[in-house]
Formats: sequence, structure tokens, C-alpha cells
Amino acid sequence: MSLPRPGFRAGFGAVFWGPGFLVRTPRSWPYAWVPALILVVLSLALGWAAVAGVHALVDGWLGAATSWYGRAAHSALAWTGSVLGAVLGFLVALALTPPLSGPALERMVAQVERAIGAPPRAPIGLLAEMWCALRAQALAAMFAVPLLTLLWIVELLFAPAVFVTVPLKFVVTAVCLAWNLFDYPLTLRGVRMRDRLRLVRAHKAAAFGFGLAFAIVFWIPCFGVLLLPVGVVAAARLVWQMLEADPSVLPQIPRRVSSDPPQFPSADAAGSSARW
Repeated sequence: MSLPRPGFRAGFGAVFWGPGFLVRTPRSWPYAWVPALILVVLSLALGWAAVAGVHALVDGWLGAATSWYGRAAHSALAWTGSVLGAVLGFLVALALTPPLSGPALERMVAQVERAIGAPPRAPIGLLAEMWCALRAQALAAMFAVPLLTLLWIVELLFAPAVFVTVPLKFVVTAVCLAWNLFDYPLTLRGVRMRDRLRLVRAHKAAAFGFGLAFAIVFWIPCFGVLLLPVGVVAAARLVWQMLEADPSVLPQIPRRVSSDPPQFPSADAAGSSARW
């Protein structure tokens, strides 16, 4: 017997369920820290490399300055270049953290699936897990970057359009975030692109509510990486809600053998229920 279809409220409420699951599952804590640790280590390493490289480049270019204005120009170029290089290094670290965190995020998806009684799946290997995370990020970027760039150009050409383009940017971000986070549990099950689209189309309200909630949270700088574990476990849980509610979608994925619905604690402290 299929369960009630998740709607917008269930998708939006997943942002509250994710932290609760992590708090109640101490075994997930080491994996949940992985993205933050990778971001810090990469940012420090790339920032240090940028500062050292820029200073060496400026020294080789200008040589030893003898006048006060030469020394001032040397310092200004060196520190301006170092700051720009450190910022670039941080952006590169932000881009590399999700794929490098792929294996840890896969373990967290597996923990959610065990908690809800989902059928086991075969492991796909370390490199495949990292490729899964990289592909999730790349596919979302291929959709989002052209649209966001187009909206930005429209704003430059016609400033009053900002009242339309800003909400549209938020919608594009929400859709891409939902697609990106759903990719983790679905790719680990070998779900193809067109089948994934069928699932999202069949549960548009839940998918949009999910993406909207995380778009609001991820809008804060760095939260997109720091809260990635929350998004991944919430996506895994919502995907299985969709699958259980609609057996005709993705029939190649085996459903739970038990007819009893999985029990979840409350999704959020604000009153929305997270039970299926």
C-alpha cells in the first residue's frame, strides 16, 4: 500500500528534519564534519600558496626596491595580489569541497536508508562516490549558470527588471539545489537522468518546497558547504518518501518489504509533522 504523497510542506519541512537526524545519530557526526574540514584545509592551503606565489612573482618582477615609492609600490602590489589570490583560492576550495566530500556524504545517505528500512544497495567505490558528487554539482551548474547570467544581463540593461529577475534567480537557485541534493541518493541507486526527471516532475510541489527551504538557508555565505550534510540526509529521506508514495515511478528501485510505514520523529520544532 502506497503512502500519502509528500507535498510542498513536506519538502520545505525537510530542512528541519535534517539537523534532527544528525543530532539523533552520533555515528553520522564524523562524516558531517568532513565538508567543513575539507573547506578549511583547502582554503588555508590555497590561500598560503597564493600569498607565497604572489610575493615571489612581485619580487621577481620588480626586484629589490631602493626608493620609498618603489617599496610602497612593491608592498601594494604584493598584498593586493595576495588578497585576490586568497579569495580565488577560497572560491576554488568551495568548488572542490562537495566532490571531495562525496564518500562521507554517501555514508550519510546509507545511514538514512538504514534508519527508514530502505533495501540495501551495493557499494559503488570511492572514486565513483566522488564522481557522483562532482556530477551532481556540474549538472546543476550547467543549468543555473546560463540562466543566472542571462538574468544578470537583463538587470544591467534594464534596472527596473530587478523586481522580476531577483525572484526568478531565487527560483532557479531553489530548483538547482533540489536537483543537486536529490542526485546523491538517486545516483547511488543508478538512476538515470530521464528517470530522475520523471520523479521530480511527479512530485513538483515537494521538490520545489525542498529547494526553496535550502535556497533560503544556503543564501548565507559558506552555508552551502557547511550545511551540505543536512541537505544530503534530508534529500535521502524525501526521495524515499516520494518513492514509497508512488510505486509506479522508478519501479526498478525495490521498495521496502515491510508494509508498515517508517517512523520518523517530528520534522521541525515549528509544528510541521515529518511522519509519513
